[in-house]
Amino acid sequence: MTRSSSIRCLILAVCFLSPAGLGLLCPPPGPQPPGNSGLTGKYIGSERCSQCHANTHTSWLATLHSGALATLEEMGQGENAECLGCHTVGFGESGGFVNRATTDALAGVGCESCHGPGRDHVENVADINLRPPVNIASSVCGRCHTGANHPTFEQWQQSGHALVTESLASSFAQGNQLSSCGTCHSGDYRFLAIQEGQSVPADLLSGKSREEMNAVACATCHDPHGRTGNAPFADSGRDYQLRYPEVAYPTATNTLAATTDPTRFNICGQCHHSRGNTWQDTSRPPHHSVQSNVYVGEMPVPDGTQPLTLSVNSPHALVREQCSSCHMYRQDFMSEIAPAISGHTFEVNFAGCVASGCHPAAENAQALAATLRSSVQALLDDVKTRLGDPATWEYSCCGGPADGQPIAGTADERDTLKKVRFLYYYALYDGSYGVHNPGYTRNMLLTAQGLLTSIGR
Repeated sequence: MTRSSSIRCLILAVCFLSPAGLGLLCPPPGPQPPGNSGLTGKYIGSERCSQCHANTHTSWLATLHSGALATLEEMGQGENAECLGCHTVGFGESGGFVNRATTDALAGVGCESCHGPGRDHVENVADINLRPPVNIASSVCGRCHTGANHPTFEQWQQSGHALVTESLASSFAQGNQLSSCGTCHSGDYRFLAIQEGQSVPADLLSGKSREEMNAVACATCHDPHGRTGNAPFADSGRDYQLRYPEVAYPTATNTLAATTDPTRFNICGQCHHSRGNTWQDTSRPPHHSVQSNVYVGEMPVPDGTQPLTLSVNSPHALVREQCSSCHMYRQDFMSEIAPAISGHTFEVNFAGCVASGCHPAAENAQALAATLRSSVQALLDDVKTRLGDPATWEYSCCGGPADGQPIAGTADERDTLKKVRFLYYYALYDGSYGVHNPGYTRNMLLTAQGLLTSIGR
């Protein structure tokens, strides 16, 4: 036996026979210290990006995306290949995450999870063609926020937010209406104009199909790079990274400036607010977006004039998460037959009425809503019937007189009919049939009935 062989045998004997030797001479079992010896491929890790994007990186560090692998490890699933693809960067790809010991910089959901591999860019910084793309398409998030446990993407696809409306998509593709309607109907325009503060050309979407356009995308409402503190009731350490506050408590007003100011409203109200039409307008009814105003109990009136009807505070304004309580009810995954509910269809879920503490059962809330909607529909039908032939009172866009002025005997009667049709459409286009603000909706339609009675209709 050689001298070196004798030494190896002695070391092995010490390791097996001596508890002290086990700690001093033999590597302990278990995971090795984090390292990046394997970080030689196309992925470089978010720390490298921080050299130029320091503020963004610092914000990202506070998000749950940053610690996505740690979340798996806490559940004992840190080596589960079915999960690692969405909890690390590039797992299963050449140059992607392998393990903590060799590619620790790729742990978690990092910059390259969404922007793609960064090595070519950092090694050729001056080449603008190699810069990682900025892509706000929801399909980027949908690669991971999907399936029975995280069905956010599939549920969003079922919503009205997923596609630009057909008429506007056609208009945008022809280079029209983008600056006037794109803020709320085009995620592409809103990102550049509002988030980035850029001047956006009218032909940004020219020639694109409806399916190629981004409507209300994930990044329209969520900031992918950092916690914002805008969801005060987020659970389980979440933040939701909302770009705007989830709740807001504006005081009712009737001025044009205030009713059209999105900064007064919660995140939904950034788009779901009045565009400034008043009863004096003749070409078209109020926009289909007055939900936040109805919720508050307000409507725009011409400067210097009195409100058309009395304001009423909605009881729903005090619900903890406001719009989200009913339209974004959430439920964690329980089983394949009881998958998670992300709330991203934005359809009303009456279970939210129970979770809010307002109603004893979903069936109770649903029955109350049905009764209210039926009564409001009856009021709407009565007002429309008493208005008579639409050709005599409708807006010019909708089959009324060419100048939009109702046909009536006197100027006062014409103004009365203009007020009635405005109240009718304001209540109708809220779309909730009274649920958003029962008292205010009734006031609008009772006022409309009273005005019709005053001119003998």
